[in-house]
Amino acid sequence: MAVDTDLEDVNQTTVYIPFNASDGTDADAVPASLFPERDFHQGSHLRFQACKAAWGKCLKRMQELIHALHAPVVENVVEQVKKCYTDELPGLPYPELPVVSVTSSSTSSSLFDEISFRLEENTDELFEDTNDHFVTHVFPSDCTTLAGTMKAIVSGFVSRSPTGGQDIKRKPSTSLAAYDIALLEAWYRAVCDARDDRHRRSRLVVIMHDFEQLEPQVVQDMFEICSSYISRVPLVFILALASPPSPSYIHATYPHSLLALLRVRDCPFPLAQTSLHNILLETFFDPTFEPEIMIGPTTIDFAVEFFTRHNSSLDGLLSILQLAHMKHFEEPLTILAPAQVLGQPKDAAKVLLTPDAFPFLDALFARVHESTLIAPVEHATSWRSATVDSLLSLIETARETFRMRAKLLRVAFRLVLHVRQFMLVHGYKTVQGDHTVPDLMCLALRGRLGSVYAYLCSMIRKLPAAQLEEFVREVHDFFEHAPEDVKAKENEVISRVETAYKMLCRDASAQDISSPLGNWLSEYFRSRIVALEDAPLWDIWYTGSMPFPSELINPSPRASILAGLTHPLDYVSPGQQSGDDEDGDMPDISILFKGYLESAKMINVYDWFESFVVFLEARKRRVGKTHISDGADGTSRTPSKKKGKQKQVEGEVVDKNAGEDEEEWLMEVQVRFIRALQELDYLGFIKHTGRKADHVMRTVFDSPE
Repeated sequence: MAVDTDLEDVNQTTVYIPFNASDGTDADAVPASLFPERDFHQGSHLRFQACKAAWGKCLKRMQELIHALHAPVVENVVEQVKKCYTDELPGLPYPELPVVSVTSSSTSSSLFDEISFRLEENTDELFEDTNDHFVTHVFPSDCTTLAGTMKAIVSGFVSRSPTGGQDIKRKPSTSLAAYDIALLEAWYRAVCDARDDRHRRSRLVVIMHDFEQLEPQVVQDMFEICSSYISRVPLVFILALASPPSPSYIHATYPHSLLALLRVRDCPFPLAQTSLHNILLETFFDPTFEPEIMIGPTTIDFAVEFFTRHNSSLDGLLSILQLAHMKHFEEPLTILAPAQVLGQPKDAAKVLLTPDAFPFLDALFARVHESTLIAPVEHATSWRSATVDSLLSLIETARETFRMRAKLLRVAFRLVLHVRQFMLVHGYKTVQGDHTVPDLMCLALRGRLGSVYAYLCSMIRKLPAAQLEEFVREVHDFFEHAPEDVKAKENEVISRVETAYKMLCRDASAQDISSPLGNWLSEYFRSRIVALEDAPLWDIWYTGSMPFPSELINPSPRASILAGLTHPLDYVSPGQQSGDDEDGDMPDISILFKGYLESAKMINVYDWFESFVVFLEARKRRVGKTHISDGADGTSRTPSKKKGKQKQVEGEVVDKNAGEDEEEWLMEVQVRFIRALQELDYLGFIKHTGRKADHVMRTVFDSPE
């Protein structure tokens, strides 16, 4: 009732309508499967849980790698902040305002959160140094004017309690202006007194996000104000820059008079390409880490292209890989990707023997018998004795086969990179070629790395004695640090490397060692670097050459909006359509947009409304409702003249009821028209002009087809 009262109140500008899950929606509804002909009930829900677990494992690994990339930068920034007011050049005519610039175009958004945490955490328990520094964040939306910028900086600090308790809400009448830096000075003195900080070790750190988007003149005035209070307010500015460190954006934008007031220190982030390569390599090609889902070459190609051409951010890379996982788990068979996703084997057998799981079971049975899990000579008779338990046993065999094949591929690929790096260090620049690390990943996944390792093995055969000894020692150490299950599988090549190592210890000639060693490694690479599609049921654990859904990560909103307005029923599920009549299900905004496309540059709003009324009238007449009279445009209808007093009274009653219905219908049509018109205005399809109050201007002239 409160919502109805607020809606009727003309003074209310905004009304909050709480969500009620029982209003026509089922909170426990399972999303529809894209392949219902070979899926089973609750299959989508179970795959979602499996996808969540697989992506969680991959995400945790990548976050650890990103944190490791952030660690040197965070340490450098924290060290700069701590010593900015103690490590000063003597003899300066005036103190300089400390500024730390962080080039963060390719990093994650968590970098500055880590910096804030390190600056505010308890870093020295011996001297009870709790909350050494105070940190506030300033964004471009806060810095449109000088007063707004100073208010954001001052309020970010003074809203906190000097004693570290609950935040304080100050009364404007009892304090200085919120943009006055003298208020910040008084607050800082209170902080030092409360913490008995006589040496004033605490710093006031201001992190300015998206620094290039700030107005230079506003920033210049802000720096000049803050520099005049350096001796009383120890401010430190951390600038988040997206531009490269050379040429410097700060030196190219701001005048020398301002730069003379600043002491700028640069803390660049590692190169974007290097960060991308390391994350992909350590996540999907590390022998000590096994992801639940192995990404294919198409996903790697798209991730690299999007990272280099559109958005060189690690957050974008995380989104791409998450979408790849979600796309992969659309396939019903991927429910078998994690071990025991259906519970113990007995529980899984019970689930698969239910009637609604028969289509899934048929598809699984067909895939297993098409694979190499069953010998060709047994195909004619094995289906007679096949059971659910035997199918699950074969799935477990396929899982172990794929897991080991992928692991051996990772080890062999890392050895190729190791050999390649060894050759580059010793001056063999030709081994680098035109292939980057992601290119080599894609070639290895496709089983087409033969030309690369063949050339590397030919270079191994030509190594001199000194370099050959170092190379054999490095290869020996490489296999020493391999996982134990890999050592068991690669016992042959390890024994050959050990043989070469022992021959070197006996001062054998380099030619007697290098030539066999090159042949052994070439044979090893040929047997291990093969396409993962050759493994049975590979598409359960490997995305392969599946096209990446690029429209989800890089959509075209203009074309999507035009298509949605022109063909709205294409975006509605079949169960929500009321019938075969397309016009009967068309929303009001699409009705208006249909007339919009047929109009000229200027649109008469009243004519537009009349056409809207005619369309609704025709649709209402088709569905068998009351016919709208000619007075629907607001004109009064002349009552028919009847003979006799009784007939005249009855006619007046009928006309009165019809008039009330027409008035309500007209009010409804006007409201629907205004709402649809406002939606088009919000989307930017119309523009109001001052010349004609009853006309609007059309802004889009593209054909939606």
